[in-house]
Amino acid sequence: MKTSKNEQDYLKAIYSLKNENNGSVSINAIAQKLSVSSPSATEMIKRLAKKELVIHKPYYGVSLTDLGNHEARFILKSHRVWETFLFEKVGYTMEEVHDEAENLEHASSPRLIESLYVLMGYPATDPHGSEIPTESFWLKNEVELTLDEAQVEQTYHVTLIEEEGKNFFKKLEISLPHLIKVIDILEDKSIIIKEDRESSIVIPPFLQDKIHLMHRR
Repeated sequence: MKTSKNEQDYLKAIYSLKNENNGSVSINAIAQKLSVSSPSATEMIKRLAKKELVIHKPYYGVSLTDLGNHEARFILKSHRVWETFLFEKVGYTMEEVHDEAENLEHASSPRLIESLYVLMGYPATDPHGSEIPTESFWLKNEVELTLDEAQVEQTYHVTLIEEEGKNFFKKLEISLPHLIKVIDILEDKSIIIKEDRESSIVIPPFLQDKIHLMHRR
């Protein structure tokens, strides 16, 4: 679903306020957080309700639908991934990253954000210590698959490694891969991969559905 920058700001604000208040939030609280008038906030909430992104019940406040919550968490992840990228890879200071990320978060596709997230090694927090959502917002791509579905001699981008898989690579003292090639499938269904640093690794069957891939085009 296409949402405007303004709509995304509202969803992110509602998500933040919901977590602070453990439930639905008032129109006045939303207006105050976004520095807008209550009538303006009311009109936007009506628009978001029509898109089935929020539920507004008089006297009970505003809450996010599952779809609205999903959209809010993506914008949150987009913002925090950009802050991390700007700080770690571009050299921005802590004071500079927020405003730049505010602009970039709205112009970024799920594919771009998940690619940056993988590129940086799945950071747990942004430079301010805020948690980065771990779920992938690009898993429904038609070419998405897990390692147990991969084919020999094919090369794939890694889009997500679940926690069990991360622990596996950590124990081997190997950095999380960003790009892999499937070399062979053994009789016990273990898969030999070659990762982007040219190291060969044997992935046991029980971990293969924890490694999500996208076919490299």
